Amino acid sequence: MNLQMEELSISRVNLYEQIADRLEQLILGAEFEEEQKLPSEQALADQFGVSRNVVREALKLLKERGLIDSRNGTGSYVRKPEAENLSDVISRMVAMDNIDITYIYDIRIILETAACRMAAEHATQEQLQEMEALLEGLKDRNISVNDRREKDFAFHVAIAKASGNPLLEILVKAMKNIFIEMIEKGIFVIGGIDDAIRRHSNILQALQERDAAAAEAAMEDHLRFSKKNVENYVSVHTGEDVSDGH
Repeated sequence: MNLQMEELSISRVNLYEQIADRLEQLILGAEFEEEQKLPSEQALADQFGVSRNVVREALKLLKERGLIDSRNGTGSYVRKPEAENLSDVISRMVAMDNIDITYIYDIRIILETAACRMAAEHATQEQLQEMEALLEGLKDRNISVNDRREKDFAFHVAIAKASGNPLLEILVKAMKNIFIEMIEKGIFVIGGIDDAIRRHSNILQALQERDAAAAEAAMEDHLRFSKKNVENYVSVHTGEDVSDGH
């Protein structure tokens, strides 16, 4: 493949970053298709006029950005970035900036009530059945904490997907790490599991009835009570009063 890189002027500063940026432009500009193999390190080095070590560092950077995969020594392949990559970044920022629970739930309410309203209007029967299956799984008292939090998160992602807005689905998925942490705290509050099941049931019923206003209200109710459960958990285990987040 001729990438027309001979016309690219590469300065001698941060070479690997510049090459990574150029390759990213090509990937995002549809020069490569998903799952397509990139040229070899040597071919890229020849076309850019740099060493293989520089190319190798550029490919490492692209992998960190979630744009390529390295497979069993066979080379590098283009991949679509996943929301989990963004989730890692967001969770680090929340931790480093010490963003408290109130602000986290503020954002969840904004995103997920909107998702619920749209899902009431756009969800397919298959999507509603998927939510129902996830809810049935949450009713099983014998599942592990890990399974419970994964099913809980999957229920919320299913609603975002059913909204019909793919960006909204991505943004909800990007909250996964923070979301999972909140779920785990809420689980260990007395009555937390029963409360979550009841409020998830209210959400699903409103969605099944195609009642957008009721679905939106049920999601907000769920998230506000979830926030209280997490605050109670934190208060009991750390002695810190987090109820006045603002």
